Amino acid sequence: MNKTAKKAARKTCSALMLVVLAFLTTLPIFWCIITSLKTPQDISAYPPKVFNFTVTWNNYKQVFAQSFLQTAWNSVVYSLLTILACLVLGYLAAYGFERRRFPLKKLLFYIVVIGIPLSTGSSVLLIPNYLMMMKLHLTNHWYTLPLLYTAYNLPLVIWMLISGVRGLPREIEEAARIDGCSQAYIITRIIPPVIRPSFAAAALFAFIGAWNEFITATVMVNGYALKNIQMAIYDYIGFFGQEWGPLCGAATLAIIPILLVFTFLGKQLVSGLTAGAVKG
Repeated sequence: MNKTAKKAARKTCSALMLVVLAFLTTLPIFWCIITSLKTPQDISAYPPKVFNFTVTWNNYKQVFAQSFLQTAWNSVVYSLLTILACLVLGYLAAYGFERRRFPLKKLLFYIVVIGIPLSTGSSVLLIPNYLMMMKLHLTNHWYTLPLLYTAYNLPLVIWMLISGVRGLPREIEEAARIDGCSQAYIITRIIPPVIRPSFAAAALFAFIGAWNEFITATVMVNGYALKNIQMAIYDYIGFFGQEWGPLCGAATLAIIPILLVFTFLGKQLVSGLTAGAVKG
C-alpha cells in the first residue's frame, strides 16, 4: 500500500469515527426531542415509536403552565452574573500571572491549575461550601448561586485567559505606552479587543458551567423563586414515577440557549482554545 492509499484510508477511518461519535452524541438529544412530542401512551409503547406517533404539544403547554419561564430567567441571570464576574476577575488575574512578577507566583498558579478539576466537580466541595455559606448567612439569596458558580468556574477562566494574554505580543503594549497610554487604559481598552476569542471561549465555558449546574443549587437555595432551570426539570421526577413528556420538553427548552451560544461563538471558541501556550 503506497502513501496515498494509506493517507486516504486514515482519512476514511477518521471520517467514520467522527460520524459514529456524532451519532452517539446527538442520539440522546434526538430521543429527548421526539419524546417531548409524544403522548403518554406513545412514550410507554413497546416497541418504541420513533416516527409513527401522534405529535402533541401538551407537554410544552404543561411546562409553561408551571412557571418554567421564571426558572429559565433565574438561570439566565445566574449565568450572566457568573460570566461577568469570571471575566473581570479572571482577566485581571491572568494579566497579573502573565505580565507581572510577584512572590509565590508559581505556587499560586499551581493552586489555580489544581482548582480546575476540583471546580468542575462541584460536588466534591459541596459539604464544606454549604457549611461555610450557612455560617456566613449567604444561603438562599439571589446572589448565592452566582457567587459559588464564579468560584467554581474562575480557575478554568483564569487558565484560558492566561493563554490569550500570553499569545499577545508585548510590542503592542510597548507601542501603546510610547503613545502615552496609561497602564489602566492598556488593560481595559487595548488588550481585551485583541484577545476577544479567549474571552469568548472563557465566557462560553462559564456559561455552560452555570447553566447546567444542579447539585449545588438543590442544596444552597430553597423556594421556586430562586430555582434554576435544572431544578425545574428535576421536579418532573416524582416519588411515584417520572413525567417523561414534560421532563423531555423542559430539557429540550433548556438545550436551546446552549445551542444558540455555540452557533454564534463556535469560531471564536476554537480560536480561543488554540491561542497561545500556558506555562507557569
